[in-house]
Amino acid sequence: MARLHRYRWTIALFVAALVVRLHWNLVVHPPGDYIYSDMRGYVLRADQILDDPWTPIEYHAFFPYGTHLLIAAMKWVFGRENYEAIAVLWALMGAATVAMAHRAALRMSSVRWVPAVTGVILVAYYPLISLSGYFLSETGFAFGLAGTTLFLLRMCDRGRWSDALLAGAFAAFGMTFRPQLLVSGAAFVAWWLVLGRRFLPKVTFTRIVALGVPLVLVLGVSAARLHHHTGRWGLVSENGSFNKVMGRCHNKLIIATPDAPGRVRTSFSPPPLIQLMNRGRDAAGTWPQLEPVMGVDFEYEGYVGDAVKHQEFIDECERRSGWRKQLEFKVVNALLLWRWNVMWPDSGKAPFRAGAEWWTERVERWLMRPSLLSLLLPLGFLLWPARLLRPAIVSLHLCAMVLVGALYFGDPRSRSTYDPFAIMLALEWIGLASLAMLAQLARVPALAGVAAWAFGATDALAAAASRPDGPPSTSAPAGDPR
Repeated sequence: MARLHRYRWTIALFVAALVVRLHWNLVVHPPGDYIYSDMRGYVLRADQILDDPWTPIEYHAFFPYGTHLLIAAMKWVFGRENYEAIAVLWALMGAATVAMAHRAALRMSSVRWVPAVTGVILVAYYPLISLSGYFLSETGFAFGLAGTTLFLLRMCDRGRWSDALLAGAFAAFGMTFRPQLLVSGAAFVAWWLVLGRRFLPKVTFTRIVALGVPLVLVLGVSAARLHHHTGRWGLVSENGSFNKVMGRCHNKLIIATPDAPGRVRTSFSPPPLIQLMNRGRDAAGTWPQLEPVMGVDFEYEGYVGDAVKHQEFIDECERRSGWRKQLEFKVVNALLLWRWNVMWPDSGKAPFRAGAEWWTERVERWLMRPSLLSLLLPLGFLLWPARLLRPAIVSLHLCAMVLVGALYFGDPRSRSTYDPFAIMLALEWIGLASLAMLAQLARVPALAGVAAWAFGATDALAAAASRPDGPPSTSAPAGDPR
């Protein structure tokens, strides 16, 4: 009963988020009714696994396997056509993401109200709700990302093996949906080696090793799986070089025609670059525009994931465009995370387009600038370590997101999985600014009580660390009950 009381707000947020997502996934937008394009690909690969799990299929190595493997497992347990069961699982992962983000905000924030407001916003945060209504990778990736962050912060506070292993396990799970989570992991290790060891005494080298154990195990299985399907060695999937072509050449379509038995004609057009191309019609003469270096469409014979052929395109585009244009492309690619395009698949469906456009505008207005400001936190925390150490750790996700977006191309769909951290960091900036103002108001006797309440979670960090739901201290005391 004491534990239930301690976690009552997190439980309430989980239940509220689950009710919203179950209603969406079972009544408003059942994902089983929207099996086309990418969603159809995931379902087809899941069915192929069930029909013949051991036959090598080269195309199965092109996309990360987490989504279609999880769908296959659900189909095997609950029935091939039982899409409602998968919809419930997607809703559960979405609700758990909200709960874990709330717990992470409790550990990150030094402002009393930030975790609660973060949780309430995420309960009704449409971009994540919308994505849970499609059989896509974002819901599973957001779940893994939130769990990784929560247990990483717990490891930083408590230094326990169990937290390190759980952080690694969630990272390994999320990596199978989108390998870019490895960039966040590499960013944390690099930051810890350069700056973090001084401020995180409980994060030792052995804890970093424990964090990496689940990742190494899953990467080993992933590499063996990829080799089984293709005869080539890699980590998780082979679509990275494909996406890099789009980012360096700014074309909108790649077509691969079969050159051997067993291969089929495949083509992909990233929605963000399609919408950027459409600016030439809707906003002609404004920056930016799609500026294809070697034409809008690329076509070649062979496998769609042929990294050698892709590198030929990349090298030629870089040679023709020069480094200045490539630098401009990277800026545009990163800004595409927030601007100039609306999240797909909603952008392609009239009943949901208006809502997606409204949220795109709100995110650009309220989250883009705090997100970019938070990119300074990994170094900026040195100026104020007691308040900004944990936000700096969380902001590493946003640094990784912008880096991946710049090197490949940005997409509101992938950015939405990072929005829980952008929201809590934006609120933290607001909270810290408010506390600075209240510090001045506290000099007025009539307002001293308000200032004391606002500072209740910040002025005695070491004491707060002993509370299960309190924010962490820079160095937690021995025998920390958390």
